[in-house]
Amino acid sequence: MARQRRHSRPSRRRGRFSGLYKVLSILLIAGAVTVACVVFFRVNRVEVEGNVRYTAQEIIEASGIQVGDNLIALSRIRVSAAICTQLPYVENVSPQKVLPDKVVLRVTERVAAASVDSADGRWLISAQGKLLEKDNGTIEAIQITGLTAVAPYAGGMLQAGEGEQITLEYVKELLAVLESRRMLTQCTALDCSATTSMTLQYGIYRLKLPRGGDYDYYMRLAEGALAKGLEEGVLLEGQSGVLDLTVAEGKARFRADQ
Repeated sequence: MARQRRHSRPSRRRGRFSGLYKVLSILLIAGAVTVACVVFFRVNRVEVEGNVRYTAQEIIEASGIQVGDNLIALSRIRVSAAICTQLPYVENVSPQKVLPDKVVLRVTERVAAASVDSADGRWLISAQGKLLEKDNGTIEAIQITGLTAVAPYAGGMLQAGEGEQITLEYVKELLAVLESRRMLTQCTALDCSATTSMTLQYGIYRLKLPRGGDYDYYMRLAEGALAKGLEEGVLLEGQSGVLDLTVAEGKARFRADQ
């Protein structure tokens, strides 16, 4: 009886070649897609949204984006970092790629919250303590006394003088609360020279605040005390004075100016 011939070896060979063809096909497709991205998706337009302080052209120049750059390979992190480093008033940038050829830069800008003294004049700072620019008097901001900026430069973080580091932390905490409560424009001065308290000029009132603590609570207490005092006639309309918030047990004491 004749033996049957086996054909398993050629079959295995064909299987191996089939797998190789699949891998080569995938590589060829991936290569074609990559080439298409490089060749076809080029930056032709850059738009800016949310800018107030800086012009669109200033922001585009700071981004480093050039017409003809590869859109797919464009680094959002690099673009955002370049803009924030060069333009101190920019707090955040969200670059968006819009196929086939556009980049949209969505910008969030800081506001000047306060002004601090230094050896070479006063500097504007954000609520987070970022140095924005020299204060030339054209921008309204809280004038801080009792705190000195050391070696300031635009875009850097405020560094305090010797013995003032704790004061700086208190000031930043208070400014952050004022910004979040949209009270910055209602305040004009902050005196940090006292050892146990800080005095905030809030409209016609001077708020005596503790050095440290929950400043959101203190500002809510101040607003409530002033509103209640005016409503009940305890405070006279237009009467300036000191509202002492350093009193314990959630109380505030008002002393009218003579």
